[in-house]
Amino acid sequence: MTIRIAAALAALVAFTAPAAAQVPPQIAERVRAQGKVIDRALDPYYAPLFGPEAWAGVAIERDLAYGEDPRHRLDVYVEKGRGQGLPVLLFVHGGGFVGGDKHGAFYPDNIALWAARSGMVGINLNYRLAPDNPFPAAAEDLAAALAWTRANVARFGGDPDRIVLFGHSAGGNHVADYIGHPQVQGPEFAAVKGAVLLSPFYPQEGGGEPHAYYGADARLNSAAAAAERLRASPVPLFYGYAEYDPDPMQDFARWLLPELCRTPARCPASVYLVDHNHLTEGMAVGTEDRSLAGPLLEWIEGLP
Repeated sequence: MTIRIAAALAALVAFTAPAAAQVPPQIAERVRAQGKVIDRALDPYYAPLFGPEAWAGVAIERDLAYGEDPRHRLDVYVEKGRGQGLPVLLFVHGGGFVGGDKHGAFYPDNIALWAARSGMVGINLNYRLAPDNPFPAAAEDLAAALAWTRANVARFGGDPDRIVLFGHSAGGNHVADYIGHPQVQGPEFAAVKGAVLLSPFYPQEGGGEPHAYYGADARLNSAAAAAERLRASPVPLFYGYAEYDPDPMQDFARWLLPELCRTPARCPASVYLVDHNHLTEGMAVGTEDRSLAGPLLEWIEGLP
């Protein structure tokens, strides 16, 4: 092992040390009791932290079209009076590749709201869903949304050449696919300054039943192929995963991070989210629980 690789792995260990517990005690207790189950019943536990006052002073434009399909819609959030030249955060929701939406009772709206409150322009987008729209439909939609953002975000105060992508769960896969497959990238790719992957998942081995989005091509849906593509991508990475993510997602994260660090320049910043599960890790963003938002904002502010 070279000194550079050893240093990179040491940095990885430091980044993935458990974040200081900031989860409200009543939520942490429920998360621990629930275990590693993805259960939407946890939604109300962060919802009360997003009362009407949370949205005050933020201008929102909804359902702006970035393409021809009915799913080609995005929402733009910006804090009033922020001025010009703001970095842009473009969020891609999850939903198991077959569902999900950019707009909910408070999640995933809270992601774009947090971006606006943090001095960015926040954008949430919808994309075409599997199984009717298999790979590379969502990656192509992300490219189209980026192209729209680059052409239009200046009128919201955003910098068209400083865009960070953020994907959760299946949305994390879509972000990873976009930055890892040059064939879906166009001139808009030059604006991408960083990519945030929150609990994505690729299996160690392909085979079995065809995937709803990736089909039967193991090169599209395998951990080794994903790692190879991410190592080759020039986009800086931030990776997050939760203590109560399902085991396959945790196993993938623990395999992927040192695998990427074999190439020191591709070693991601990352955080392990104590007392969070697959849903609460994103729902907490914008609250006093800064387990994810704190290190993420620091990383974004440090991007070139």
